[in-house]
Amino acid sequence: MVAISKEDEVQKISTSIFVTNFPEYARAKDLCNVCKQYGHVVDAFIPNRRSKASKRFGFVRFIKVFDVDRLVSNLCTLWIGNHDLHANVVRFQRPSISNNSKQTHQNGDPINKETSYAHAITGKAKLKEDCEPVMVLDEVCLNQ
Repeated sequence: MVAISKEDEVQKISTSIFVTNFPEYARAKDLCNVCKQYGHVVDAFIPNRRSKASKRFGFVRFIKVFDVDRLVSNLCTLWIGNHDLHANVVRFQRPSISNNSKQTHQNGDPINKETSYAHAITGKAKLKEDCEPVMVLDEVCLNQ
């Protein structure tokens, strides 16, 4: 029997909303405080990365949402400082914590998060000391 975590239970009954167009100084707590007037906020998150348009964005998770469209339109009326929030329902749900540990590549091999591409790009990769040697070939080795 698989144990279901509280996080999994909350995810089943929650609605995540994507928000953007808030000031640089705003934190997740600020999003939580301003959004709670339209529902029961259980989580707010602002990643360190930016959108393709170089804007900050975040996610606010609500429970007991009866009308998602009304919630989104209400959130679009909110202001933080001189910025009016833009809100939409998220397109993709975040995988649950229990599923994260079981992720695999398409070939069935388990994904090692400490040596993933994302960790290598951000500089947080854990290097193994028993790496295989690497051979660099010059252009003269190419078969024309």
